[in-house]
Amino acid sequence: MRNFFFALVFVSLISFGSLSALKSQAADFAEPLSVVDKYPYQITEIAPNGSENIINGESSSFDSQKIITDLGVAYYSEDKISVFPDPKLKLGGTIKILRAPVITIKDGKKIGEYRSWAKTAGQLLLEKNVELGTDDKINVSLSAEIFNGSSITITRVAITNIVETKSIDFQTLEKEDPNLDYGKKRIDAGAKGEKKLTYRVTREDGEEVSRILLSTEVIKEPKTQINYTGTKVTVLSSVSGRATMTTASGYVVSPNYSRGTLIRITNRANGKRIFENINVTWGTASAPAGVVLDLAPTFLSQLGCPSFGCSSVLVEEIKQ
Repeated sequence: MRNFFFALVFVSLISFGSLSALKSQAADFAEPLSVVDKYPYQITEIAPNGSENIINGESSSFDSQKIITDLGVAYYSEDKISVFPDPKLKLGGTIKILRAPVITIKDGKKIGEYRSWAKTAGQLLLEKNVELGTDDKINVSLSAEIFNGSSITITRVAITNIVETKSIDFQTLEKEDPNLDYGKKRIDAGAKGEKKLTYRVTREDGEEVSRILLSTEVIKEPKTQINYTGTKVTVLSSVSGRATMTTASGYVVSPNYSRGTLIRITNRANGKRIFENINVTWGTASAPAGVVLDLAPTFLSQLGCPSFGCSSVLVEEIKQ
């Protein structure tokens, strides 16, 4: 280092002599030449692990930061810098840079590198104005020592109450309406209700990790839908006679009423009744004498008739 300094002095003297000669020659010209002096510097860059890197170069500046950047070396405000001698002496000199330790902080989803001489995680966060919320998490204690290459992870925790509104489905009831013609339908439409659900939601780094239901409040009751079926029987006409059996499943064959007519069939022997619609018309010319219906076995069974037929049934045409 001493030899480098003597060399700097020697070079500076030569430069001074040369500059004097240039100034003397410049007096002979109408317009003097503008000369910018540059001075030699040696920078010793010392990394946090102790390794050294030496850079040589020149700079005309008297500011240490500018000299460093003039020599193509990165400058960080956290680094410790010493210069000898004072650049204002115009001799050049030596600059020593002690690089500050580099610590990585993952703050939520953001990752950054910080240079600092702080000794603990808490000191670093305070120095860099990194605040921790009451519910935030950190992977080390605030008193944990930190070194070059240390990594700190902060998980940002947000706990909020969220209110959601959901619909409540309505129920459906089936009822009879004695004032409505038999078989007809009437609907008293239902309506959905509403309820308010309050949750406590916890998010870590913006991602939801838990949701707890705190309360449920019904703000609108649902309206039940009622489906009415008419039971009012208005007899338009009637016939009496025998009912015979047809092997066709589900058939109600009538020689007296047209297809689609609603009829009430009564077994006069026991009073059992069923309501059905005529699905086939049986011409009067081909109907056996005294037969007013031809019924499938299922309907004969419902009326309590023998399998071959009923001896006496009442068939009534019902208003629809």
